[in-house]
Formats: sequence, structure tokens, C-alpha cells
Amino acid sequence: MDMRLNMTSSIKEKINQLRSVIRHHDRKYYVENTPAITDYEYDLLVKELQQLEQAHPELITPDSPTQRVGGEPLSQFATINHKIPMLSIDNTYSGEELREFDQRIKRMADIDKQQDVEYVVELKIDGIAITIWYENGLFTRGATRGDGFKGDDVTANLKTIHQIPLTLESAGKGQHVPTVLEIRGEIYLPNKEFQRLNEERVESGEPQFANPRNAAAGSLKLLDPRITAKRHLHIFTYAIGHYEGIELQTHTQCLDVLRGLGLPVNTHTQSCKSIEEVIQHCNTWDERRDELDYLVDGMVIKVNSLALHNQLGATSKSPRWVISYKFQPEQAITKIEEIVVQVGKTGVITPVANLTPVLLAGTTVSRATLHNFDEIARKDIRVGDHVVLQKAGEIIPQVVSVVKEKRDGTEDVFKEPTACPECNSDLARIGVYLRCNNPLCLAQTKRRIKYFASRDAMDVEGLGPALIEQLVDKGFLKDYADIYHLKYDDLVGLERMGEKSSASLIQAIEESKKRDLDHLISALGINNVGTHTAEVLANHFGDLDTLANATQEALERIHEIGPVVAGCIVEFFQDKHNRVVVEKLKSSGINTQKLAVPTVAKNPHISGKSFVITGVLQKYPRKEAEILIKGLGGRVLSSVSKKTDYLVVGESPGSKADKARELNVTILDEEAFEKMIRMI
Repeated sequence: MDMRLNMTSSIKEKINQLRSVIRHHDRKYYVENTPAITDYEYDLLVKELQQLEQAHPELITPDSPTQRVGGEPLSQFATINHKIPMLSIDNTYSGEELREFDQRIKRMADIDKQQDVEYVVELKIDGIAITIWYENGLFTRGATRGDGFKGDDVTANLKTIHQIPLTLESAGKGQHVPTVLEIRGEIYLPNKEFQRLNEERVESGEPQFANPRNAAAGSLKLLDPRITAKRHLHIFTYAIGHYEGIELQTHTQCLDVLRGLGLPVNTHTQSCKSIEEVIQHCNTWDERRDELDYLVDGMVIKVNSLALHNQLGATSKSPRWVISYKFQPEQAITKIEEIVVQVGKTGVITPVANLTPVLLAGTTVSRATLHNFDEIARKDIRVGDHVVLQKAGEIIPQVVSVVKEKRDGTEDVFKEPTACPECNSDLARIGVYLRCNNPLCLAQTKRRIKYFASRDAMDVEGLGPALIEQLVDKGFLKDYADIYHLKYDDLVGLERMGEKSSASLIQAIEESKKRDLDHLISALGINNVGTHTAEVLANHFGDLDTLANATQEALERIHEIGPVVAGCIVEFFQDKHNRVVVEKLKSSGINTQKLAVPTVAKNPHISGKSFVITGVLQKYPRKEAEILIKGLGGRVLSSVSKKTDYLVVGESPGSKADKARELNVTILDEEAFEKMIRMI
């Protein structure tokens, strides 16, 4: 009996230790943006914890990192009443209105007009407001703003966001975890994730989201948390509501508490000693907002003193101590020169407007997606129309409306195509989309090959769109497996392909055979399988053959794989054409196994430094070099910039070496790189 107790105690101790280590690395990666271990090492920790908990389910706790995504889909959301109402914020649109707000604060608080009030200014993230409750440091529930007095219980979906700790742990000396803490935050979708999500939806025949806020809202209100997890939502926390067990005097202190407990707080928050400083700061960000990887539509200005908050109070709709300064949306009017259609890698037909070039939000825009043919009909968009253009979420150019007053009768109604513009095959309607189902369509072939060779897939450096066009048109490439049958003589006679560039491409193709399994799975172009899902599949199955033979049921049992994705995988590997292409890939000698990751100690000469790799390395395949750098604590970037510390060059380095010399970035040849990684 004592032996069994000791064994259980030892296992419990190991489980608690693993949870603590995983929480530490969650904080380093998702909040502090300074990862200390590789993704592979992190996955091994989670897998070990999962195995221990599966063997001892009685030791599973709600705050375990394994409980972020799980359970069956909800039938509906419960309702949660807010202890402190989540009121809206009044808007202003000019510096003069901000000065009026400042004078109103002074008048209501009986402060001398000449005395300055201290404010805190934050970026106004265009997302979804939520509230999160912690009791004794444990995440207990979370809800949407709703009507301000009650919202939907989205606890299960919030648990999928790794930036939200399931257990609060203080990192500051003298700071302790409050007994009760209600946190206010904004859920948002980064611009890159918004673009990725819309690309996936187009390829799968689903309507695109209008903007990142719309996408975040839709993702947070999904009844299946497993799907929410795949949307990669983010959060910034910005306020404390109800609290017990701590003392607070200022809003700045609130933000410091949130940071100290491991919650993400926006780094661009600024304290201002006067309203004139506030106005200057707002004007600065009105010009800088394009630098961010998330959408902001203004600034939020808050009185810093919490005592003043209580004194000023609130109206029935809004607190009196806070106001937002809204940026004006940038729009432009231009003319549609023509409407063309594009064929995606899965055959989805997308209409695109070619425009008279116009400056919009800092860039020259000459093309805009029209999403689908129903959208063209709904907005009555015609060739020759003058249209109002705006960037959706300040990212993707889109037509907002038609300026019908400018019509002169020469505009042409665009006719929906009845056949594929590339191969003339019949089109099938799937929802609001049209799709060419001919697997031999050259346009689809070119898109699939382009994706296969891209950086997030097999990363075949030098195999760009223009060259792919030539190789497909001349019959050298009929599918992406043919890449590995290209010969030097096939390339050297093509446009812009000399002896050196042809030899470099052959080397790059050979090097790409050594990519890890997740890159290969992603490169196959399976519907709804992106880079993250490919990593999940590679880690689970370990080799391509096992994945190809997996059943729908086996796939659905995998954490993060739902029935839609499982169905797409099974359909892909059952397709006769795809099976032939996969066999050609295997016969070419391409790696189909999950590569082992070397375990190494941190290297002080590499840890915290950023690297870019270019050219062909002789000793290390590029993927292995990247894994090694990350394992030693470094970061690997895709392009050279002022933030790059080192450029590692192999044979035929190309333009990145020139850019590094321009920016005075240190260049390491393979011998110097080898010496650096061996230094302790």
C-alpha cells in the first residue's frame, strides 16, 4: 500500500513539474515573444504530459495545459452576468474634441483648468471585448461583452488561446496572485492569420471574412472549440474589473499587475502628462498604424488615477473617465479597367478587378479581389465603373461601392463564366463559388507547383512563378513531382536561366528532398491542411505512408483534427491522380519521414540573435540548420533587414548577400557558421 502511494505521489510530482515547465514556456513564447526551446522540444513535453494523464486520469485538473482544447462541441452558449458592466466608450474624431474631454474631466472633478491630468493612451485594437475571471489563480470562466450587462460564456474557446494562462503565476518580487481577478481584454486576429484564413476559405469554397474583426468574432462564437483552436486567435489585456486581495491606485499599476502575472499587454501603451501629449501621441500612431501586424482603428485615452475613475463615474452607456480617438478610414476612388478571373490550386474561380493605379493607405493599388460572382451582382459592379476602394481591415484592397453618378453608359455588365478560362472544362457551383474540377487544368497545375515550391512548403529556392510558367507550358512539369526529374539541360536554355542559375536550381531541388515531413505534407496542397495541421499530422504519424493509409475515424481521433479536415485528407489520398503523384515523389528519393531534432545546450553567441540562410549549404540541409539555430536559442528569419544579426551563406547566395552588405549585416560562410555553433 505504501509503495503504491509513493508511486502515485511520484507520478503526481512529475505531472506537476511538467505542467509548470510547459506554463513557463507558454509565457516565454506567447506572451514575452522570447522562446527558450524549439517547437519540437515543446511538443515532446506536452506529449509526455498527455501520456501520464491518460494513464492516470484521476490526476487531470482543469488548469492542465492539455485541457486547452477538448470535449464535444457545445449545443449553445450559456449566459454570464457581468459583476461590473462592460460599458461602451464615447468616440472623438479631432484634437479639439479631446481638449473638450480634458476640460470636462477637470470641471467634473473640480480640478484647476491650468492643472494637467495624467492619462494613459492605448492602441484601440479592432477586435472583440471579453472578460476573464480568475479565482485563487485559476482560470474559471470567460464571456463576451454582449449587451454590456450579460454576455455569452465562451470559456471553452478562450482556453484554446495560448496567451491566456490557465493558472496565474507571479514573476515579480513582492507581487502575489490576487484571490479574485476579473480581466478585460480584446480578442483579435493578426493580419497574416486573417489572410491565411481567407485563402483557406476560398480554396474550400467558403465565403471570405470581411475583415479581421469579423473573423475573430466568428471564431470566438464557434460551438466547436477544436475549430476555434485552428483560427490562432490572439489577445491583449487592457484593464482590471473586479478584484480582491490586491491594492491598486492607478491604471498604470493595473497594467503592471497584468504583465507580472504573465498576461499579454500591448507594448505601445503610453503615459502622458497632459492632453497635448495625448494629442501628439494619437497623431503619431495615425501615421504609424500600417506598421502593425494587427488592425487598430484609433486610440483609447484613460484617466490614470483610479480614485478619479470613482469620482467621475459613468453614464448609463459609457464611463466618463475614458474616451476613444477614432482614425479616419482611408478610401480612394479609381476606375475598373477590366475584370479577370483566376483559377486557384483547387480549381476555385475568383474574379479580380484590374484598376487604374491609385495610392491607398501608403501603397499603390492596381488590383482588388471581387470575392465571388454573387458579390459582383449584389454591388452591381461593371467594367468601366468608378468605384470606392478601401483596404479590408487595412490589408486587402476591396471595392466598397460603385460611384453610379459617374456612369456615362459605356460601362459593361460582367458575365459570369460558364467554363474554366484555362482548360474550358465545365464549372461546378459550390455555395457562392465556381470551381473547375479538371485535375489536369494547367492553371491549377501551375498554382499547385508554385505552392509546393514556396517557402512554407518545400522551399525550392530559385523556382519562382515565371520559371514555373515556362516549365509547365513547355511540358517539363505536369505536376509537382516532376520537379525532381528536371535536368540541367532542361533549364539552361530557358529565358533568364544561365549556366550558374540552372546549376543552383538543380542543387536547391536536391536539397529540398531533405525537408522534414511536415513541409512535405503541407506542400501536397490538401484542402484545409496548412502548415500547422501538417505539423500535427507529421508528429502523430511519423511517415507519409502511415498518413496516406489512415482512416477517417483514426484521423478524427487526433487532437486538433476535425471531421472536415479528416475527410479532405482521406479524399486526397484516395484520388487516383494524387496517388500517382505521391508515388512519383517517393521514387525520386524525397524524405517521407519525421526528422529527429538534435538536443543541444543554449549557445550564448547564438541565443537571442536572428539569422537568415541563403544559398546551398554543404554540411547542413537548410531545414537542419534552421532547427539547430533554434535549438541553440536563435531565431531564423526569411529576409534580410536591419534587424538581422547574421546572414549564413552557402553556394550561389543571390541577392540576400548584396542586401546584407548594404545594411552592414555580418555575413558568415559555412566554416564561420560551423565555428560559431560549436562555441560555448
